[in-house]
Amino acid sequence: MRGEDGPEKRDWRGGRMAEAPAPGADGPDSGQEFELDLTDLAYGGDAVGRYEGRAVFVPGALPGERARVRLIRERANYARAELLEVLRASPDRVEPRYPELSDSGGFQWQHIAYPAQVAWKTRIVRQLLMRIGKFSEPPVLPAIGMPTSADTWRYRTVAQFAIAPDGAIGFRRAESHDVLDMPECPIVHPQLDTLYQLIRQWIRDRWGARAYDFTERFTLRVAVGAPGEKSSGPLAMAGGHSYRGSGGALLTIEARPGAPFESEGGPDTVASALRMAVPGLAGVVILGLPVGRGRITAGQDFVHDQVLTHVYRISAGSFFQVNPTQTPVLVERAMEALRPLPRDVALDGYSGVGLFSLFLADRVERVIAIESQPSAVADARESARLNGLNNVWAYEGVLERVIGVMRRQRERVDIALVDPPRAGCLPRALNELTAIGPRTLVYVSCDPSTLARDLRLICDSGYRLTTVQPVDMFPYTSHIECVAACERIAP
Repeated sequence: MRGEDGPEKRDWRGGRMAEAPAPGADGPDSGQEFELDLTDLAYGGDAVGRYEGRAVFVPGALPGERARVRLIRERANYARAELLEVLRASPDRVEPRYPELSDSGGFQWQHIAYPAQVAWKTRIVRQLLMRIGKFSEPPVLPAIGMPTSADTWRYRTVAQFAIAPDGAIGFRRAESHDVLDMPECPIVHPQLDTLYQLIRQWIRDRWGARAYDFTERFTLRVAVGAPGEKSSGPLAMAGGHSYRGSGGALLTIEARPGAPFESEGGPDTVASALRMAVPGLAGVVILGLPVGRGRITAGQDFVHDQVLTHVYRISAGSFFQVNPTQTPVLVERAMEALRPLPRDVALDGYSGVGLFSLFLADRVERVIAIESQPSAVADARESARLNGLNNVWAYEGVLERVIGVMRRQRERVDIALVDPPRAGCLPRALNELTAIGPRTLVYVSCDPSTLARDLRLICDSGYRLTTVQPVDMFPYTSHIECVAACERIAP
């Protein structure tokens, strides 16, 4: 919410909030209403139909439905419309469990039955590989959905919450600065939700209407897979070393410029008070403090979490997967696609805290992990030490530069994996990667459109696409994770 002059503020259970017109909704036919048959589902979550020769994208609709819609945005070759009424419903339509959260930038597919979501994600990956990647028959396997025994809603172990000038605390609405006020968060792991409620109440009690003066957002991470202090099994004696897991949760607060922490006794006092008030917080980190301070920490600035047989240190600011049920599936599919051999040298690009590096280290002679974020590199080195692995070499640097140096020094790379951010790889990185010539190159992607683009460049550089395995890491959203494998074509 923007304040008292903005739309009516209601909490996430209190009905749909007023919505401003979408940007660009001022074309000559904007506001026109008509009936539309929906025939497809686009990456991003919108159903697609055709009207007067143009594609029309409709959020909240489904292929196979006939709907009454209203134009809200027009362009030369496509238009966007809002759904007014479903005239003929798809058999895959279900009642959204949390309709308000569709406005928060996620959970676009609450109205689709879960088996249909998984099937559509498979189809969308195939369509993008054909349209963007120009693969005539892409080898896309059926997407792996969440197991029937798992909770498809309460799985997220990391979430960012916003604070509005009017005091609302919750998720930010899509394409807006407004904040959906959430007394609880029913779409994250239960441990995270419990901590969120306690932190939210502490902020309200301590800062009240001044909360926005201190921070606009905070991030909460819980380590649900962490071994306890009495752990036994592979991790307890990894590499011959006993391990004492920290578990717990990490709270990171981004301070606003000029935040009046001194009126509260200073940021150190605030961080310590928050950690003491909320049981289960392993640490509180405040970022963005004035020059000379930078950041302060109460407790520790990391947590330990576990995936299958390995433990990881994850610091504030370091990326780690958020779905503990599907992360092991992602790792196992990546290892299967790489087919490592004991004498191999493996490269892990955009390696983060070493999620894939540690599993590769069990299977190959040496792992070269490359990551540009300093905190993640430090985490990877510490994680290797915790697991008793001495064959992981973690380098801090930009992927294309490090590989370029390796190639000029004629270093060997037998297999390679990259897990880039949503924007994908830079062309130079792909050029260096294919030039160093691993026999197998596995690309883990969280955006199938940039995956399709990059796979085309890889395959134009002497590789053949062998499999693409979608993995549903984010149920009820349009996000799709994929593990794609390419094999070098013999000269």
